[in-house]
Amino acid sequence: MFQLLLLALSFLESPVFMISVLRTYDYKASSWVHICGGSIIRPHQDADPALYRVQVGEVYLYKEQDLLNISRIIIHPDYNEFSKRFDVALMQLTARLVTSTHVSPVSLPKDSSTFNSSDQCWLAGWGNVLQNVPLQPPYQLYEVKIPIQDNKSCKRAYRKKMPDEPKSVAIFDDMLCAGTLGRGPCFGDSGGPLVCRKSNKWIQVGVASMGVDCSNDLPSIFSRVQSSLAWIHQHI
Repeated sequence: MFQLLLLALSFLESPVFMISVLRTYDYKASSWVHICGGSIIRPHQDADPALYRVQVGEVYLYKEQDLLNISRIIIHPDYNEFSKRFDVALMQLTARLVTSTHVSPVSLPKDSSTFNSSDQCWLAGWGNVLQNVPLQPPYQLYEVKIPIQDNKSCKRAYRKKMPDEPKSVAIFDDMLCAGTLGRGPCFGDSGGPLVCRKSNKWIQVGVASMGVDCSNDLPSIFSRVQSSLAWIHQHI
């Protein structure tokens, strides 16, 4: 198998180099434009792979670089478009990546691993910096340290804030909540990795899926990587 990418903010000098970016072609702009983030998990919707390209190893979004081609897209078989359950996909590159100090795989968690608010966890991406405020040139990578929140507290927060929209607070076991008070993903950060530092390793615990108003008042919701481990290992 070739490399597989796992898909679905205050600025700091980013140490998280496993993040990648997915682009699609914009005919109006006549260029490949950013649509979401991703992460490299192996160093070696039936969408058309030819419609997408991948950028890796860069802090600046549109720095001149040869974009990588994709040979296959694998969508989680239990993905639900309405509930956003299992909101993850894998992309297989056509050629082997050369790892370096700026291009390296992130570690996957173990089934037995536990993550909570005491863990040091970070999110990175090139999405909006505030609600309706897009990232400005030179499009530098942002990252933010955000706390994981347990699902029960997350559900209570959504029910309190949005009592008239019960369907919007359906948070399942394959989801994970993190971030609040403006520290979390925004438009364009979907698919980006939520990683925690444990035992001197960056471990990916979540994939940015959805949220409300760039996490200003409520935690954002991530696909829980541990819930998809069997499916991921089936393909790698």
